[in-house]
Amino acid sequence: MEDVEGLRGRIADGTATITIDELRVEDLDDIGWSGSPTRLRNVAEQLARMPSGDVEYFVLRADGTSIAKAGVDYTKERGAATIWQVATRFEFEGLGLATRLFEHAETRAQARGLSRLRLGVEVENDRARSLYEHLGFVPIGESIDEWEAETLDGAACLYRAICIEMAKDL
Repeated sequence: MEDVEGLRGRIADGTATITIDELRVEDLDDIGWSGSPTRLRNVAEQLARMPSGDVEYFVLRADGTSIAKAGVDYTKERGAATIWQVATRFEFEGLGLATRLFEHAETRAQARGLSRLRLGVEVENDRARSLYEHLGFVPIGESIDEWEAETLDGAACLYRAICIEMAKDL
């Protein structure tokens, strides 16, 4: 990849070519910035669900470089699309790229005739929560979520988080 500052500048001034495509297994190496090896194995598991139509997984690229990703699960709540595993490469945060992914997910959900988007955000993740509220999501409750993670030394562990559940009617 070319220098980050140059690409960030082109994204900011609107001259970068932005595309959103389905994430594929062969793209996993390109999104290593989005999480630990355990997280990437989970993404691969989710990609295996795509042919059934239960999930979609998207990658946003700027001038061909993978910058952000998000999954959408259509099985968690009847009539809703649940957005999860959203990540933007930290050098490119604050440029509206996650917003583009959300707009894409919303369009896909509407094409399926769904009437609601859902997501969960960790209680202490104020930055993400602020973005979601800006995009029209409202808090509807709290939940406890757990997922496989890794300690700093690479040992497997179970991560547990209190999440604010949020929804947006379409």
